[in-house]
Amino acid sequence: MGNAPMSSTVQALELGLRLRERREQLGLTLSAVGKETGIGGNNLSSIEIAKRKLTAPKLEALVQIYGLSEEQADELEVLRSRTEQREWWDDYARLYSEEFLRFIGLEAGSSAFRQYTAETIPGLLQTADYARAMIRGGSPYIKPVDVGPRIESRLARQARLEGPDPIDLTVVIGQTALRQEVGGRDIMVHQLSRLASLAEERRDHIKIHVMPYSAGAHPVIGGGLTILSFHSQLLPDMVWQEAVTTGALIDKPHIVRELSASLDEAIDRALDLDASLEIIHEVRKEMERQP
Repeated sequence: MGNAPMSSTVQALELGLRLRERREQLGLTLSAVGKETGIGGNNLSSIEIAKRKLTAPKLEALVQIYGLSEEQADELEVLRSRTEQREWWDDYARLYSEEFLRFIGLEAGSSAFRQYTAETIPGLLQTADYARAMIRGGSPYIKPVDVGPRIESRLARQARLEGPDPIDLTVVIGQTALRQEVGGRDIMVHQLSRLASLAEERRDHIKIHVMPYSAGAHPVIGGGLTILSFHSQLLPDMVWQEAVTTGALIDKPHIVRELSASLDEAIDRALDLDASLEIIHEVRKEMERQP
């Protein structure tokens, strides 16, 4: 895994985890720290899970009560200052839930990304036309004026596939997704051509598996699942589990372990990279031949 670009969301996550680790080492409760620093227990809990930003004075107060060295304090201040930087996804805040914006921020700073989708092409691999058809047809509650910005933001996420340290992406796509004519046959032919091109030309960091109909029941059937990994060894894997209109980040270690094992088994049951590429080509050619 390469070094992922900096993301204020990931920096906030590392800051919160370091602070929580130190608090627990000292055997201090949230309320006890709150009484000493003036940071409410709920606020401190939100800081520790990267759902609330920390000001410089509040960090100084925590440094004092936690007995951290000057070097440790400087490291934490660097992290804290980076949490204040404006990110491209902030421009789309009105379109998405706070939870999904956190996911985008974590995705932007992740080093590896494993995903299963049953009926759709993963967002990081979608063409603009496929994304437009998905947003218009699959999300009828979205206002027409918001379709363009949603496509822009989806394509902006794909920047992690480029650059000197691209994300290490492994996806399992249900065979249904290859044949579901999202947006019509021409759009699907173009989408399948893009999948094939990525699978052929960027196999060093983009690995595309197809889950065939013949696989039958498997551990992640019927759901959408993404597992994010990070360059920093301090940061644990996190799961994004998506439903029709909502999604949730999961960080409970035992649940993450179970879902990670399930996704690994699904990858093992899916077609290998060469067979997956072959079936993508076959479906594309079938669509091209149809009148």
